[in-house]
Amino acid sequence: MTKKFVVGILLKDGKYLAEKRHEHERYYPGKTIFPGGHIELNESSEKALAREMEEELGIFIEKCDFVGEFYYEDGTSSKVYVINQWRGNPEPKEAKGLMWIEKEDQLSNEIDKQMLKKIKDRSS
Repeated sequence: MTKKFVVGILLKDGKYLAEKRHEHERYYPGKTIFPGGHIELNESSEKALAREMEEELGIFIEKCDFVGEFYYEDGTSSKVYVINQWRGNPEPKEAKGLMWIEKEDQLSNEIDKQMLKKIKDRSS
């Protein structure tokens, strides 16, 4: 069965929250990417997003918008959401660190760069 992921991109004052991953991570070790995680069996992408953002960042989503589904070379996919409103202060619960970015070249992989480009294109 192909794995499915969910990605949450926090947007605040024209900047997007990315995470720096630990070097020992299975996926994208040491890379700067957007936070997210696996969608569990029989779990909706919205429930997975809420769970992952609480686990990864310690926040609770109040408002988000679906951006689209992005496909990786290995056949996995990510459902991507922009999170416009949340409760709590984002902290790196599982990542090495967090940073607010503005440009695609601040990200480590092409899929995340495509996600950010699509979000920017939608808002212009």
